[in-house]
Amino acid sequence: MSSGKIAIVTGANAGIGLALCKQLLDSHPHLTLCLACRNQQRAQQAKETLSISHPGAIIDIVIIDTSCVRSVLKAAHIFKEKYNHIDFLYLNAGVMQAGGVRWNRILSGIFSSRCVHVLTTGEGLIVQKNGKTDEGLMNVFATNLFGHYVLLQELESCLGSSGNDSPSQLIWTSSSNAQRCNFSMDDLQHEKGEEPYSSSKYATDMLSVALNDKFNERGIYSHTTCPGLVMTNLTDGILPAWIWSLVLPFMFLVSSNTVEPPF
Repeated sequence: MSSGKIAIVTGANAGIGLALCKQLLDSHPHLTLCLACRNQQRAQQAKETLSISHPGAIIDIVIIDTSCVRSVLKAAHIFKEKYNHIDFLYLNAGVMQAGGVRWNRILSGIFSSRCVHVLTTGEGLIVQKNGKTDEGLMNVFATNLFGHYVLLQELESCLGSSGNDSPSQLIWTSSSNAQRCNFSMDDLQHEKGEEPYSSSKYATDMLSVALNDKFNERGIYSHTTCPGLVMTNLTDGILPAWIWSLVLPFMFLVSSNTVEPPF
């Protein structure tokens, strides 16, 4: 059982998760890093990549599929056996099943007063697919939100500050696509709407606030972070590569000029 600083990152084998792991090892060379991934082979490849750039790093792998409650419970049991205290829990794993783009909305958005909003949030531009898991939950909701919530509930005994333990930080990966208009308390899993990813990320933002009300006095602090405009495996296949090469410079320019002031 490890006694040093522990960081667990879900969805750590690619994209934002892998980049995050690299930064964590850069900033905390003595950290024990756990790659919590769905696929063993890809997790092993990520571990080998990180070990090359950070020789001597302590890197564990635990298999978890956040869309499956059984998998989450099994992984939580392993975490509790391995670690007596978790300092950083990065709830990053996510899915957005894209089925193409809505060209009519892109064109109408670009030539409207909402141009900047549309391009920086992607609201309504992507055809988002969804479906049910074997356990009967909507896949996007289960993967992005519910599985993570079950995980942190199971890990409560390893979180917080007591004795010599430092506070625990929960960090959720949110998105600029998290829009209030796509979330409804009457349709929590977004079975009826067209924007399940947006809905799940907005629900994540709200849950993080609620968790602080519950957990702060126990030394558990919840945060959300928006990575901004990035190209990851979630965006693969939405548009041909040549179109991305044309639109990305413009999108980066727009997003860089729409930073909210810190007050």
